[in-house]
Amino acid sequence: MHIEDIFEDLEAQFAAASLTNQRDSFTTNAKAIELNTSTLTPRELIAPIIGVDFMAGMDTLVPIWHFFPMRTIHKVIFHTDGDAELPKLRNFALDLAGIIQTLPTPCAIRWRVSGPDDFIRSGQLHNCTSNLLFIYTSAQNRPIAVPIAALEQLSIESVDNLNGDF
Repeated sequence: MHIEDIFEDLEAQFAAASLTNQRDSFTTNAKAIELNTSTLTPRELIAPIIGVDFMAGMDTLVPIWHFFPMRTIHKVIFHTDGDAELPKLRNFALDLAGIIQTLPTPCAIRWRVSGPDDFIRSGQLHNCTSNLLFIYTSAQNRPIAVPIAALEQLSIESVDNLNGDF
């Protein structure tokens, strides 16, 4: 490795750390987020998570985790006030497929895909690859495959803690 390569690597690390510090200044102590998406009214979520390509959080009324790909989010408001026992925002170095692969299966899910029939469907998630969700619905005796890239929203109904310690 040449000395120029080492300096370029250090510069890239410094730039990445600078961006992380800038993001953290806006999100420090956030305990809830309010999302606006193209298909939904504003949705407030507690115990927020920012992933590589998604944002997620738990519904404020029922114990359901909601995941939204970044491409579907139009605006995010970070809330720092609220219950002192709520967990603060967490940053995960996982993409949406990666976090779905950590879920215990089978689990009850609801999802919405992009397209003209963008209503919410429900089923049991049985398996996941880096590109596809394999879901059993009540109308099918074999699983259907749903591309992760087509998701507008994913709601997980049976996960209590989602890789957290709260």
